[in-house]
Amino acid sequence: MRLYYEIAIRSFRRATIYRSAYVAGILTNAFFGVLLSSMYRALYEGRASVAGLTLHDAISYVWLSQALIAIGAGWISWDMELERGIRTGDIVADLARPWNFYAFWLSRVLGERLFNLLVRGSLIYLIGVLYFDALIPSIEALAAFAIAALLAILIAAALNFLVNLTAFWLIDITGLVLVANLMMSFFSGFLLPLAFFPPTLAAIAQALPFQAITSIPVRTLLGQAQGAELALALVIQAFWAIALTGAALLALRAAMRKIALQGG
Repeated sequence: MRLYYEIAIRSFRRATIYRSAYVAGILTNAFFGVLLSSMYRALYEGRASVAGLTLHDAISYVWLSQALIAIGAGWISWDMELERGIRTGDIVADLARPWNFYAFWLSRVLGERLFNLLVRGSLIYLIGVLYFDALIPSIEALAAFAIAALLAILIAAALNFLVNLTAFWLIDITGLVLVANLMMSFFSGFLLPLAFFPPTLAAIAQALPFQAITSIPVRTLLGQAQGAELALALVIQAFWAIALTGAALLALRAAMRKIALQGG
């Protein structure tokens, strides 16, 4: 465990180097936050609420979902380093080392995304609080959100790994990444709150893991899930975290078997 802890710490520190990239990311997310907030203001004109959400709820949802991009909400990250290693065969050296490759990869992701959440994510949401009166969460909501955000990182990381690992079997994963991103951005509630979905689409979204990455953490921080509903939401997240991590480990084992069969 000490090895993976040290990898996560080094990944966290490495993330501090790319300051210009973080500034650009914050400005980009802030732009879309302003754009979507203006759209909701027009939508809510003359209305007290839509689908049970007030204008204040909707604007807070916008800024928090933009902040959660920092932990992988919204889309699958194309890990070009992993794909390139698979394509060139360099990944064989990493797989042969005395560690669990998925734990090594996850440790790097955790370090980087925790930094992203603490710096990029918090600054993006702060802009929403200062200029658009986004909700200031309670201490209780922040504590529940910390658990939901960690589970969301684990789920998003497992999905990322599964999609990128298909490079072992596919010549080009571009199409799969695009399809996965479309499904994730829509059914996670990133583009639109799930409360706005018609019943059929809402039922589909509830059956998929994507809502556990964006919708559940957002609703947790905004205090829209409390008590038994909050407990159930966290259980759903824990289920998907365990299930997808297990799927990632099985896929990794299949990939290693493929290398062995080919004489790698």
